[in-house]
Amino acid sequence: MDTVTILRKLESRPVFRVQDIERLCNCDRLYARQVLHRLKEKGHIRRVTENAYTTSDDIYAIASNIVSPSYISFFSASYYLGYTEQIVISVQVATTVRKKEIRFEHYKIEFVPMKHFFGYRKVSTPKGDTFVAEDEKLLIDLFLKPQKAGNFDEIEKVFEESKIDPAKLTQYLKRVGSQSVTKRVGCLLEKLKGIDLSKEFSLDNNYVFLNPYSKKGKTPISKWRVKV
Repeated sequence: MDTVTILRKLESRPVFRVQDIERLCNCDRLYARQVLHRLKEKGHIRRVTENAYTTSDDIYAIASNIVSPSYISFFSASYYLGYTEQIVISVQVATTVRKKEIRFEHYKIEFVPMKHFFGYRKVSTPKGDTFVAEDEKLLIDLFLKPQKAGNFDEIEKVFEESKIDPAKLTQYLKRVGSQSVTKRVGCLLEKLKGIDLSKEFSLDNNYVFLNPYSKKGKTPISKWRVKV
């Protein structure tokens, strides 16, 4: 198979490996490695990490296809979905396994293991698929891992700009089962979007700070058991 044909067939794969070349060229492992080496030496492909290569310029498609399953979330998803204008050089990927971060070109790709791994969708393009958090799950992820969200202002922007299905969000919050996350998400959702989910949950009497980065909140909101 000639180089042009190989590259054309690889265009729809944001990340490919030696096993993909074996299947594509119907060849053994040694020959597949030689094909990858030649393509890389000629500048047709770039190495992302060990046994992972790409022809794509879409860092989000690349990042969400290195580990399977995985999806773009946290501050990176906020940028990808247009909810923040801050330039992102670190791409945060939710995964089910631990993996060391990767430096690829001028990006840092960070893998964040998640206990509650669900609530993402596939965005298909001619150059491959990107996996990204659904808006409802993004709101939850930001409070599950606030250290990956940037700051509280950025969390508020996501709540303001996101498109929320209240029934789906309720289902996801119950599936996660975190009182602190439910209180923060519910309170902020009502404050910024006027959506009241309080009747859907039975909350304990412990208060949490609405802003997870600060313990200065003094005003209690008894409905949601939060201090602002």
